[in-house]
Amino acid sequence: MELSINSIEELLSDESFLSWYFKTDPQAEQAWNNRIARDPVQKKLVDEAVQLLQNVVVKEQPVDEQRKKLAETRLIHTIGSTDDGQPAAKVITMRSRSVKWWAAAAIIFLSSLGIWQYSRTTNILSTHTAFGETRQQVLPDGSLVMLNANTTLDYRNWKEGSDREVWVKGEAFFHVKKTARKTKFIVHTGHFDVVVTGTQFNVINRNNRNNVLLTEGSVTIRGNEQEVHMKPGEYVEFNNKVIQKKEINKTPVLAWMEHKFYFEKTPMKEAAALITEVFGTKVTLAGEAVAADSISCIMPTDNLDILVQSLQALSKYDVERTDKEILIRKK
Repeated sequence: MELSINSIEELLSDESFLSWYFKTDPQAEQAWNNRIARDPVQKKLVDEAVQLLQNVVVKEQPVDEQRKKLAETRLIHTIGSTDDGQPAAKVITMRSRSVKWWAAAAIIFLSSLGIWQYSRTTNILSTHTAFGETRQQVLPDGSLVMLNANTTLDYRNWKEGSDREVWVKGEAFFHVKKTARKTKFIVHTGHFDVVVTGTQFNVINRNNRNNVLLTEGSVTIRGNEQEVHMKPGEYVEFNNKVIQKKEINKTPVLAWMEHKFYFEKTPMKEAAALITEVFGTKVTLAGEAVAADSISCIMPTDNLDILVQSLQALSKYDVERTDKEILIRKK
């Protein structure tokens, strides 16, 4: 007898559905094909689940064992419990380790992002990266976006011919696809909008910092009754309520896409703020002498342990780390 499935969350934790999606069990494939063919309500739910799975491109690195085991335990507990809260007589384990991993990943994804619960009530899709994580995602129009750590991207499933709008809080690099109708792609930040049709650029909207680096094509920046047109290689920032163009070295701006901090005579106060933004760990500078200092080095953005070791290797600092804080003193 088929169990009733009424939500995206239930689908993504269902063994047979994941076997159908990843084509690992011919019997599950046949059963779900029959179910979809005769039940339009289930077909609609399946279409939404498939769209979610296809829209998310997971960063190519393994999920740590602790998170996989936790998610797997939660999954087995869900499968092995009846509606009245009593344990079922038998817990059925998954036949495919691949399916088991994806089911666990789906639970991690849903519980950490809440993406479909949010979208079904507001018609907005939301993606968020954790501290120390980057992620590439394909948007509904085929455009690509890479999100830096601790970044939120909100967007809608756009209708054909309408403007494509997204909202960024954090940092992201966009490769915008041109459409046949040349519809606008608009990135909303805290203080201005970036308007394009097809191009590549980096945008930051974080802690009162708003800036754009254009690497290809052309964009128009609109905000605070200003309109600024940009050419490749140009950089603009919002400063003192004004959109301004500046000459910069683009390498430090784009280094995060290679999982690096590129510090080039960077004030320690600024470097500490960037580390906190990316890893969510407080960095305390002991004394004005440290805060007024500057560093020039390359450090990782995806491994806090190695970053702390890199700081400790700088001969002029003593670096102490606890679970919640990194303390930096002058030697």
